[in-house]
Amino acid sequence: MPPFKRFFARLPMARSSRAYTFGLKRLPADLPTGPVLEIGTGRGYSTAFLSRTLLDRQIIAIDITYECFTPDALTFGHRRPWFVQASAPALPFTADTFALTTVVMTFHCLPQPRQVLREIARVLKPRGVLLLADVDGDHWIAPWFERVEHWGGISALTQAYPPATLQQMAAETGLRLHALYRRKPKGFMVWYLWRKPALR
Repeated sequence: MPPFKRFFARLPMARSSRAYTFGLKRLPADLPTGPVLEIGTGRGYSTAFLSRTLLDRQIIAIDITYECFTPDALTFGHRRPWFVQASAPALPFTADTFALTTVVMTFHCLPQPRQVLREIARVLKPRGVLLLADVDGDHWIAPWFERVEHWGGISALTQAYPPATLQQMAAETGLRLHALYRRKPKGFMVWYLWRKPALR
């Protein structure tokens, strides 16, 4: 692993649960039953947090590589998560499987973003929710964020998407925007909640 990438994997933000906590508190109360899919395991801290927080849900976490993964450093809930090496544009799951999919500080470095959203829409249950949190592409920090990730060898794909662009991409899949949040009015992070329409 490149030294700069290794450094970023150890940053407190990489293991922080604050972004997840903020989003999970805003989930709709009528979330369907079923498992949770996390896209972007990283070191695994967020997956472990989800397993300790969503005690009645089975957590399934995917990543394209597990080079950063540190399972010995993690504390899981009573249901140990399932870890799957997989690519987000080609999710190895059947349709209408997951009640919730989380993509936190990961979407900016995923290939084929429109295909990723199509796959998420496919595997979500009707009225299932996509919780996505990422850097606002319209924020002044976005170009610097992209440069750091490019120059540091973290991801050559990094692109911070403006909210309007993300909303358009999600709408193309049939997902409907449920809510959009910011922790601070001028903050660089945006939290989106999209829902898959219910069957008629």
